[in-house]
Amino acid sequence: MITIFTPTYNRADKLKRVYDSLIAQTSHNFEWLIVDDGSCDNTESVVKAFKPELFPIRYYKKENGGKHTAYNMALRLAEGTYFLCLDSDDWLTKNAVELLYNKIASVPGGVFAAYKKNEQGCLLSTEFPPNIERANLLELNYKYNCRGEFTYIFNLEFARKYPFPTFQDERFITESVIYDRMSVDSEVVLIPETVTLCEYQMDGLTNNLNRLMKGNPGGFCLYYMQRIDLEYNLMEKIITAGKYNCFRRLAKGNKSKYLGRHKIIVLATKLEGLVFYLYYKIARGF
Repeated sequence: MITIFTPTYNRADKLKRVYDSLIAQTSHNFEWLIVDDGSCDNTESVVKAFKPELFPIRYYKKENGGKHTAYNMALRLAEGTYFLCLDSDDWLTKNAVELLYNKIASVPGGVFAAYKKNEQGCLLSTEFPPNIERANLLELNYKYNCRGEFTYIFNLEFARKYPFPTFQDERFITESVIYDRMSVDSEVVLIPETVTLCEYQMDGLTNNLNRLMKGNPGGFCLYYMQRIDLEYNLMEKIITAGKYNCFRRLAKGNKSKYLGRHKIIVLATKLEGLVFYLYYKIARGF
């Protein structure tokens, strides 16, 4: 069984579309797990109106802590063998669950990636390389220049090894933090089919990067710290190390200590980090 997990925060008006897409599936061998991250709208009453006749629906409400904390909670609560995060502004294509089961049955793996499109039917990524069935996430990015947004399906026990780190008083951490950690241990099975559609919200994470970086410096410090060792070329390592040094200043008590292979680069880019720090403070209002 697949656990389809929807994190939500004040998106009561969007959940009916998610529900309708689940009802329309050609296979209903899944559970729908909704984690409400402290909504103050009518999310709970909307969910109570959904009928769990074709598949189980489980709803949990928690104190607001950010999507990553809802994700961690869902990992603990999930009862499926596989785990798919379906945001409240996303919905599934009609045969998505059936397609995923067919792929999982034919090609074993811990992580699967499929295409995601917007409302207009445009891919939110470049296409997977032809004749490649699986690849490391970093290889996809650097070797095959395959970038953008994908839908990921995880073996649940594998996903539970990679919960999101949390930082005091911070409510966001980029998903790349756990994807980068996974890339070291596992290849991704590529599914060149669209399984989710997406409507970007003006208040969504994608549209508020400056605000997110300002409010969550510890998470971005960790992201850049991890990335130093993962970047493929020296120039990218230098730029990333400079940003790490910048966010290490901004993060204060939430900073992460670099213990990787390129300590000399980190030391050599402290001045660069100061320049980035002044840029974020003066030009971007941090």
